[in-house]
Amino acid sequence: MKTVSNAVGEFLKRPLVSTLATIDEDGSPRTRAIWHDWSEQGLLLFTSTKSPKWKNIETDNRVSLCVDDPEPPYKSVIIDGHAVRKSGEEDLLYPIVLKMAKKYYGETEGRNFANSYQNMTPADVALFEIVIDRITTQEI
Repeated sequence: MKTVSNAVGEFLKRPLVSTLATIDEDGSPRTRAIWHDWSEQGLLLFTSTKSPKWKNIETDNRVSLCVDDPEPPYKSVIIDGHAVRKSGEEDLLYPIVLKMAKKYYGETEGRNFANSYQNMTPADVALFEIVIDRITTQEI
């Protein structure tokens, strides 16, 4: 895995909605907005196991994640790598979803959102990390 500079790490901690690109069955790209969490555990994301993005990852785990700041001077980080489902995710899923929901929605609304994930299982939701192969930055 590539190392990430402090500046990039701090940028990735911001509540910026990212765009995940996966590869469809026919080889064409598919993009979708997604939350992410950057911490000592790495770059974590979650999605429904029934979503097209997860089905694509199961078939071909190469992904690209773009995190953009929409305010000038338009900083961005693009991470190319491969998605790997987290082992032991039963214990990690709710705390990670809660952390992300509070990051993106705030305390009260974030808790309300995360509560719907308390009884979810790995059959319902996949918690995964992106193992980084390449990082490209702009203005960072």
